[in-house]
Amino acid sequence: MDSHQISCVVGDDHEALRRGLVAVLEAEDDLRVIGQAADGRALVELAERRRPDVTIVDVGMPSIDGIECCRRITAQPHPPAVVLYTGSAEPEVLNCALDAGARGFVVKSGPPQDLVRAVRAVHAGLPFIDARLGASLAGRGPKDAVPLSTREAQVLQHLAHGLTTEAVGKELFLSPATVRSYAENAMHKLEANNRVHAVAIALRLGLIS
Repeated sequence: MDSHQISCVVGDDHEALRRGLVAVLEAEDDLRVIGQAADGRALVELAERRRPDVTIVDVGMPSIDGIECCRRITAQPHPPAVVLYTGSAEPEVLNCALDAGARGFVVKSGPPQDLVRAVRAVHAGLPFIDARLGASLAGRGPKDAVPLSTREAQVLQHLAHGLTTEAVGKELFLSPATVRSYAENAMHKLEANNRVHAVAIALRLGLIS
């Protein structure tokens, strides 16, 4: 495998859908699928054995559901980044997946390229939250609970769209160090554990969209 390729393992119990996902990922020069699983237990074992860069987890897996898969996979030594692939845009699913360690959230009804973008983002250590999940979270909570500065909100907004620190800096004409500082300030205000958590909280409070 090309050392510059991002290795992926895909878990979904619907064979046709799983094959479709694999085809979408394999069509990209920088992505490679190194394993597939049809149930949660097999997926956890496969992720441990193959050590992919990114594991894509269907939320409705048999034997072990997608949320528990996330929890077990992210608890492994040198865990892969996990993207949860879900048919549900419910905030409860997002919150459970966050707690379980997922970094990316893609809704199945969206375009397949969203999954490609999510894989690239989480591999780079960035959060990726589907715009549909953002829409379902917006307005659920007191908007004045955590006053983010304009810049802090702008940085989180761009991070939610999968941009790197450097790319956010170019968009906002800021240095990467300044972008990191705004992100850390926002995390502190939101009492978030990491950037993914901060983005999810900001979406839930309607601070970003």
